[in-house]
Amino acid sequence: MSDTSLVLSLPFIQPSQAQKHVTHNDAVEILDVLVQAAAKALLASPPATAGTGERYLVATDATGDWAGQDGAIALYGEAGQGWRFFAPQTGWRVYVEDQAALMLFDGTGWTTPGALPQTVTQLGVATSADTTNRLAVAAAASLFTHAGAGHQIKVNKATAADTASLLFQDNWSGRAEMGLAGNDDFEVKVSADGAAFFTALRAARASGIVTLPQGAVVNGLMSGTAVQGSVIDATPGRLLSVGAFGLGAEAPLIGNAATTAGSIAPGFYAYDSAQGSTGGPAGVTRGLLLHQRSGSTAGEVQLFYTEAGTGGAGALYSRARSTGSWGAWCSGGISAGAQTAQGRYRRHQDGTQTCWQSVTTLTGGELAVTFPAAFASTTDLATTLGVSTATVGAISARFTGRTATGLNLSAFNTSNARVAVSVDIVTVGRWF
Repeated sequence: MSDTSLVLSLPFIQPSQAQKHVTHNDAVEILDVLVQAAAKALLASPPATAGTGERYLVATDATGDWAGQDGAIALYGEAGQGWRFFAPQTGWRVYVEDQAALMLFDGTGWTTPGALPQTVTQLGVATSADTTNRLAVAAAASLFTHAGAGHQIKVNKATAADTASLLFQDNWSGRAEMGLAGNDDFEVKVSADGAAFFTALRAARASGIVTLPQGAVVNGLMSGTAVQGSVIDATPGRLLSVGAFGLGAEAPLIGNAATTAGSIAPGFYAYDSAQGSTGGPAGVTRGLLLHQRSGSTAGEVQLFYTEAGTGGAGALYSRARSTGSWGAWCSGGISAGAQTAQGRYRRHQDGTQTCWQSVTTLTGGELAVTFPAAFASTTDLATTLGVSTATVGAISARFTGRTATGLNLSAFNTSNARVAVSVDIVTVGRWF
């Protein structure tokens, strides 16, 4: 028969043993240390002072009087007894006072049980888990916090066609879902019955572009860099606000309407010379200007409707430019006009075109004259000639070979000889 017990190695009293109380007291002392075990701390070296009966857990690489006792339970005995050591067995638990926690001996050292790796097939906290919901929690709230820095909650799926999402339910019936549902675009879906879901928002994975498949209703003001910063803010892609360029409110005031820098954003503008507006039709003091262009490097056009000044209220002016400076303001039904090297021309909105020019004829032959602007054809083309000279005697002017772009001109005296004189030419026809 063994002299000690199998588990705690408590000494047995032997048959015919003398001083049986010694063996019995030794066993009681072991039980006194190990039953309902508690220790002051986990240390690698003895404390500077220790009280009788105090227990400590010996850490690894112990030193001093504890050298070679790694993992043991150390008991400080009565005066003169010093330290006594008890070897723990795997699975023993001891309450450690300075940590206010249970520590577990894993066979080599003392650890906190909660820090040990745990693998369970199901876990229910205040509720039952099942094969689908392997982790189930019933509580007023669940907290996931950081361990000193950030914190991520990861929901992973096997393939793009699977689902990785958060589902919000009402009495176990789905009402909203967000995540990757059947594809890799982030979506937010809602449902009234848990069966039919509508995609309210989708963020494309490839571009980050957000779409609202069901549309959107905004109650209240919108602000931020996606909205105009002022009524003349023409930043591409921004939302127009009420009053932008005179839409839905008063038109913003124009400064120099004649600028050629391409800096005037298309839109409606108020024109008031008393408030610093310039570049409008001569003599006009107030009115409404519509400015438009066909591209950042293409031509620009302006329409001006007068309120006060030359022409009175209601007069209409227009002008255009392709490059360089603006053309002259055209009023009424005139749609275009200019001064060229050959003379002047005006084009009316009904298609009528009038050209004015003065030339000097030749003595040696006909003068080829080019109109200031070409006509659409020679149909209904009419030309009037007037001779301007101080020469005494009759001078006759005639033209030949007239086309849509010009004619040949000569002037004759009474002897039927060609002479050099100034001739005014007015030609009327159509430009379309």
